[in-house]
Amino acid sequence: MAQPVRRQRSLPQWWPGADPITDILGVLTICVYGSWYYGYGVIIDDVGAELGLSAAALGAAFGIAQILVGVLSTVAGRLLDRRGPQIVLGLLGPLGAVTLGFAGRAGEGWLFVVLFAVGGGVTGAAGFYHLTQAVLVRLSADEPRSAATSDPGLTRIIRLTIWGALASPIAIPVTEAIRATAGWRLAIELPAGAAAVAFLVASRVIRRVPRGNPAPAVPVADVVRRAAADPVLVRFVVGAFFAMAAVSTLLVFQVSIMRWAGLSAAGAAGFAGARGLFQLAGRLPLRRALGRAGSWTLLGGARLMVAVACVVLLIAGSPVPAAAYVVIAGVSIGALSALDGIVARDVVPASEIGTLMGVISLAAACGAGVAPVMAGRLTDATGTPVASAVVASACALISVMMLAAARRRWTPASEHEAGTVPR
Repeated sequence: MAQPVRRQRSLPQWWPGADPITDILGVLTICVYGSWYYGYGVIIDDVGAELGLSAAALGAAFGIAQILVGVLSTVAGRLLDRRGPQIVLGLLGPLGAVTLGFAGRAGEGWLFVVLFAVGGGVTGAAGFYHLTQAVLVRLSADEPRSAATSDPGLTRIIRLTIWGALASPIAIPVTEAIRATAGWRLAIELPAGAAAVAFLVASRVIRRVPRGNPAPAVPVADVVRRAAADPVLVRFVVGAFFAMAAVSTLLVFQVSIMRWAGLSAAGAAGFAGARGLFQLAGRLPLRRALGRAGSWTLLGGARLMVAVACVVLLIAGSPVPAAAYVVIAGVSIGALSALDGIVARDVVPASEIGTLMGVISLAAACGAGVAPVMAGRLTDATGTPVASAVVASACALISVMMLAAARRRWTPASEHEAGTVPR
């Protein structure tokens, strides 16, 4: 008797359907970003009051964590390339989450700063988008890539970032509820514990992600040196630096600039929170938009919208322009996270994507760390935030130009293999 033909299940084209690996990574994204990145602002005043930490010291804890994310991203990405995801998700991530949780037990200010910075840096390096998107790219490396409507890797990246857009709306109120009822210490420990569990679950589910080339490992310095000789990749990295410089300045100073423009503190905070929710508006329609325009074009458009948002923020002193800022900034920043990963698939060699995504993350972290300091000094020197907002807008425009320069030099893989496009 002839055996019935078993139909192969294809990856769902939109949200409905099972995609457990992407969904597990999505939950991990919520837990990791929520454990310290979004939740810190909720507990910062209580931590400072109890441990006697100044605003500068509290800011340093967060800033050092971000720098460590960038520095350790290359390490985590290298482990992903050479050893697979288990050591990153099953060991590095949980260790970072446990360290972060111990920050909730700190009795001295300096100890809190150290534990929070190290814990946040390690968990971010093991669970932020640069790592989770690289896992999905590796997972989809051997699957067919054709039109935008049937590209499994693209579908997974968009789905992952839709999950990620829920991190802020979930983490901030949950952290506040824990803080209000049980204190700031548990408001650190419980989210950190949730992140540790999410890492361990992910490490058990994601066990068959292809590794890099099994040949003897190429030294990281050689990988970076080879990447530095690629003009497309260099321009992409420089663009990521300037793009994150603009976004970081925007997010750090958005409330203070809206207050300077004329909004009340409560109003400014409300509009800033709405901006976070509007990130979904930049991700949910992305699948259809990619069917009509290329990922490079959409990424350039999103960065250009960030430049516009920096200027609109200066006049966001009443509800109408503030709402315009919420829409422009929310949609553009929401789209960036997905589009950065989608375009990176075109410019980063798949065999070293973990390492090089870590390098890109380091460049972005440097931009995100340096720009707010420069913006703050400009504001102190001039007495208004106008100069800092203009510089942030200029950074976004530079990132658009660098992306355009990279695109002019980029050769699609299919054309390059066919020899139809000269390098």
